[in-house]
Amino acid sequence: MLLPGTQLVRRPLRCLRAWGHLPSRSLMNLGELVSALNDFASLSLAESWDNVGLLVEPSPPHTVKTLFLTNDLTEEVMEEAVHKAADLILPYHPPVFTPLKRVTWKTWKERLVVRALEHRIGIYSPHTAYDAIPHGVNNWLTKGLGESLFKKG
Repeated sequence: MLLPGTQLVRRPLRCLRAWGHLPSRSLMNLGELVSALNDFASLSLAESWDNVGLLVEPSPPHTVKTLFLTNDLTEEVMEEAVHKAADLILPYHPPVFTPLKRVTWKTWKERLVVRALEHRIGIYSPHTAYDAIPHGVNNWLTKGLGESLFKKG
């Protein structure tokens, strides 16, 4: 589980108001949405080795109406996002982890960036920032798997 009710989302942005951090409107400026996501879990909480936050930013102005949530951004998920006219994809794991030396069609990670920019889709990854917050991913896993698994003894 990434966030409450997390799965691949094909509904308008208004479904995310349940987080309690987003205004009650179905369109949102990308900058405002990124700010709300950062307020939910500060990127300063992320591990130093991690690559979190806005990874791909379409040229402004960019309005987000449809947000996809996924654990891993694969080429198949990207194609579905393109087909559904998504404006932002929020993969838990960052699809771009190490610096890219080029952006071509050679590797699947490069192709993700190309497709995102071609279709004006932003990519934001929270990864370890969302692990670190109270009631975040680590807390959820501890409850789900049982705290006894994590106690030293």
